[in-house]
Amino acid sequence: MKEKKNDILAGIVIIILAAVYYVCSFQIQETTSDILGSRFFPQLAAVLLVVLAVIQIIQAVRTKSAGPAKEKDISTGNQKLNLPLILTTVLLFAYYFLVLQIGFTITSIIYLLFASWILMPEDDRKERKILLMVICVSIIFPIFLNFIFYQIFSIQLPVGALFQ
Repeated sequence: MKEKKNDILAGIVIIILAAVYYVCSFQIQETTSDILGSRFFPQLAAVLLVVLAVIQIIQAVRTKSAGPAKEKDISTGNQKLNLPLILTTVLLFAYYFLVLQIGFTITSIIYLLFASWILMPEDDRKERKILLMVICVSIIFPIFLNFIFYQIFSIQLPVGALFQ
């Protein structure tokens, strides 16, 4: 029951943050060099956040309360640390600091590989097919995104100080 309330509350908070993000996107100076304009992507991201938050709220309302969740946590007294959450947060900060140094494509490949490994169930880590699929997606997706942004939107994603 507590998890259900937390999911609903998180969905509401995300909707509020997305609305603020959408309103703030109007402060971005409009450019004519892009087909869609410089405000398009932030506004699209805000709308997608609202859609995902609404889906989260609907799923939380529709799900019945289950028994205690089976999570791998490191216990420290009365508090529990969620190791995948901590590692993912550290990984996001590392991505933020490395993307300008190494570049979008390479940093994204490394990030996706590590994030997939952290969030993947232990059973899946032993299966070669799943690992091969994760490696392929982690390599192909950033290259594809870089191609789309450069060729279609005429936006150069960071190449990194290492390669300039």
